[in-house]
Amino acid sequence: MTRNPLVRSILEASSKESLTAGRLTLSILVFALSVAGLALPAAPVRAVDPVAQEGAEPTGKASREAELELRRKMMAHPEQAEVYVELADLQVSRGATDEAVSTLVGAVNRFTGSGEPKKAVLLMTKAADLKPDDPELQFLLGKAHTQNRDFEAAEPPLRRALELGSDDPSVLVFLGAVLWESGRMAEAEPVYRQAIEATGRAYMPLSQLGRLLLWQGQYEEATTLLREATQRNPRDVGTLFDLGEALRGSNQIDEAIGAYRRVLAVAPNFKRARYGLAMMLARQGDREGSQAEFEIYNRLILEAEESNRLAEIETGEVDRAGLMIREGQVEEAIAHLEGLEETVEVLLARAQAYRAAGSLDAALESLQRAVTLDPSRQDVRQMLAGIRMEKAQAQ
Repeated sequence: MTRNPLVRSILEASSKESLTAGRLTLSILVFALSVAGLALPAAPVRAVDPVAQEGAEPTGKASREAELELRRKMMAHPEQAEVYVELADLQVSRGATDEAVSTLVGAVNRFTGSGEPKKAVLLMTKAADLKPDDPELQFLLGKAHTQNRDFEAAEPPLRRALELGSDDPSVLVFLGAVLWESGRMAEAEPVYRQAIEATGRAYMPLSQLGRLLLWQGQYEEATTLLREATQRNPRDVGTLFDLGEALRGSNQIDEAIGAYRRVLAVAPNFKRARYGLAMMLARQGDREGSQAEFEIYNRLILEAEESNRLAEIETGEVDRAGLMIREGQVEEAIAHLEGLEETVEVLLARAQAYRAAGSLDAALESLQRAVTLDPSRQDVRQMLAGIRMEKAQAQ
C-alpha cells in the first residue's frame, strides 16, 4: 500500500479521500504547491502544437515532409509513444534539440493525464538524455518514475536535480515523498525540514512532515505542523483530516470533533472522517450522535463497494470489445459497446470501433459526447482532433 499521501495523490488522482492521511487530486496538489510558492516546474520549453507548427521549415524538402507526416500521425494516433520518439529523433537530426525536448515533454504530459505512466517514463528518459544537465528535466524524470510507482528509479534524478543546482523546493518535497514511500522515513524527515526552511514554512512541506510524524505516532509535533498547514491552506480537506487524526491520537476530543466536522462540511462522503467523528462522539459520551455517524459510514462503504463492482464490470466489457476489434470482429464489438451505458471509457471504445469500421462520423459523435461528459480528458480531445484530420484528408 502506498504510504505517502503526496504519492497517492499523483497515482490515484481520481480518488477523493485518503486511506491514511488524505489524498489530494492532482489538480489540488498543483494548486497547493502554487499557493505555497512550490509550483511544479513548467516544461523547459514550450510543448509542440502539431497543427500550429505544420508550416515550420525543417531543413530540406524530404525532412519537412517527413516531419509533417509524423505530426499528422501524432494527431491521428496520440496513444502511440513511438511517433513522438520518431519526431524527436528527426528534430535532433536537424539540430533542434530544444524542440525535440519540447515534443517529448508535451507527450509526457499527455500520457500522464491519460494514466499511461510507463510511456511517460520512456519519453521523459529520452528528453533527459538529450539535456542531461538540465535540473528541471531531471525533476520531471523523477516525477515520471514516481507516477510509475518505481520509487527506486525516482530517487537518482531527484538528487541529480539538486546536484545541478535546482532551487525549486518542490524537488525536496518529492524526494521526501519518495524516501517515505520507500520506507526510509528517518531519511525523509530531514529532507522535509530542509524544504520547510527553504520555503519560509510553506504549506506543502509543513503538511507533508506533519503527515509523516502522524504516521509515526508523534502526535504533538504533528498537530503543531498540521495546524499551521491548515491555517496556510484552509481549503485542503486532506490536511484538515490529518489534523483531526493527530488531535484524536493525542486525545484532544473536542478539537478533533471540530476538525472532522469541518472536513465533512466540504466533503460529506469522506468515509474516514465520518468514522473518526463517530469514534470521537462515542468517546465524548454522545451515543446517539455516534450511532448516526456510524450508520452513514456503513452506507458509504456499501455504496463504494457497489461503485467499484460496476467499474470492474465496465472495464471487463470494454476490454472484451477491444479483443473483438483485434480479432477482426468489428461489427460485433460495435454492437456490444452500443449495449453499454455511456461513460467516457465506453464512448472512447465505441469511437475506436467505429473508426476501425470506417465510420468516422459515428466516431466523431461518440468522442464529442465523451468530451461533454469530461471536458478535462486530453486524450479524448486529441483523438477527436486526429479523426477530424482523417476525415478532412478523406474528403
